[in-house]
Amino acid sequence: MKNSYKRLDVFQCSHESHRYFNGRVSVYHVLKEKKCYPQGCLSFFGFCSLLQKGKRCVHRFHSTGRKCKGCTHLIEEKIHQQPRLLLSEDEYETFLEELSDFENWLTEIQYRPMEISGRISIIKPWFEQNILNHQRKTFLKGFLLILKRGFIGLASFEDTIYIRVSHFQMQTHQFLPKMKIECVGDVRVDHGRLVIHKPRKFDIIKRGWGRPMTKAEALVSIKTATHLKDQPEKCLDCRWGALVDVTENWDGEKTSYRRLYCLKSVVQPEGCYLFVKQKRKRKKISNKNISKKN
Repeated sequence: MKNSYKRLDVFQCSHESHRYFNGRVSVYHVLKEKKCYPQGCLSFFGFCSLLQKGKRCVHRFHSTGRKCKGCTHLIEEKIHQQPRLLLSEDEYETFLEELSDFENWLTEIQYRPMEISGRISIIKPWFEQNILNHQRKTFLKGFLLILKRGFIGLASFEDTIYIRVSHFQMQTHQFLPKMKIECVGDVRVDHGRLVIHKPRKFDIIKRGWGRPMTKAEALVSIKTATHLKDQPEKCLDCRWGALVDVTENWDGEKTSYRRLYCLKSVVQPEGCYLFVKQKRKRKKISNKNISKKN
């Protein structure tokens, strides 16, 4: 079983909000969250008629923003956009069948205690961020155990599984990469991702390697972390790339989204020394495995 919600090869969108992802949008975002295919979606672009003419704003603002709502000088243009289907008609029909099978399977397992097993690939701190009128507060909720594949019940899930663990569970079990685990947890869908809530009854099948991240280290890392707007794939897969769930509240309007932070304070992902280091390490491990076989 694969996660059909997270496929990025089905739709492409030219909306301004997707410019950092090169127009790549997940199936979940298009069909479930925005429900904008095939009818498209409407957005509004606002600009100030005074600033456009080089005049001063009556409220002394220098750019158009949320506080401009209701102003007589604010002009809004309606923009209609539609996601572009990247598959042929036959391929899309096949995909819809796969999506239907996946959703039927989800219906059977969601909100129920299921046995989860697999090998931990990466461990990341689990942050949530609240923004209220420019005041930003970031909270460390626990840690994320990321399994690149595993078993949910008796079904082999060939996609990423996220397990949310508390500080106490992290301290008790000392989770590490490469560690094989079994547990029981409730399966939920979070923005298209399969996230295991309330994990319990942990059983360590095989020990991992390295040193577990502590609460103190995670709190220090987010204070010095850098915000990465482009959200490149290699940073999402890196152990130091943390996706933060953001809830922004501005004048009663609530929006939710995710921000990617580099916990090692790398500013330019293109020349990231961590990526080069990991690449060399993987190559070294691969060469060792080949020599063992020979």
